[in-house]
Amino acid sequence: TQVNYYFAFLVLLISFRFSSQILSKYYVTFLLMLIPFFIVNGILTGSFIHEQVVWYNNDENLGIRLFTIPIEDVTYAFSLILCTLLLMERFSLYKKRYVFAVK
Repeated sequence: TQVNYYFAFLVLLISFRFSSQILSKYYVTFLLMLIPFFIVNGILTGSFIHEQVVWYNNDENLGIRLFTIPIEDVTYAFSLILCTLLLMERFSLYKKRYVFAVK
């Protein structure tokens, strides 16, 4: 849990520093992505079925849940997708620089 939140904090710091435009668009996009996230994760953690497929030990997380989904899952999804988006943006900048340098 602690590593998850440190990672999320680090990714947010990097995005504030280097890609604030991406971050402003990402907030809206992430809110839309939460809809299928809650449906799928809700099914896995037992929201719509009798037996849950995935079981989380509350001794290993904060014990705070959105419906049946631990809050850490939302934070992890936020930081993981944002990190991937930042890396894609960074690599596309390098690619543009390299292509123009070669021509």
